[in-house]
Amino acid sequence: MWRESKGFSTIETMSALSLWLFLMLTVVPLWDKLIADENMAESREIGYQLMNESISKYMMTGEGAASKTVTKNNNIYMLKWEEEGEYQNVCISAAYKEKPFCLSILRTDWLYAS
Repeated sequence: MWRESKGFSTIETMSALSLWLFLMLTVVPLWDKLIADENMAESREIGYQLMNESISKYMMTGEGAASKTVTKNNNIYMLKWEEEGEYQNVCISAAYKEKPFCLSILRTDWLYAS
């Protein structure tokens, strides 16, 4: 009777299906998180570049210490300048729910390039 059997048995089919389901339920969420983390890192890198450009402009000319909103690569970045004593705090945040990243630089009148 076993020699005339053609095809897979129910147990073989169910075990193969459960193996595929297990792989899909573990690999797909990890893959999705990996892609989301990659996009977040790219967005953070662009934010750091914008902050560096703004600080460089401020250090070279003494201008550009105004808060502004910049759109780059379909992301909205908010650059905020605040005075705190003799320091300037520069904070940047993106539209996603992440706390802003801030840097402090010394505010001086003699440092600017002429």
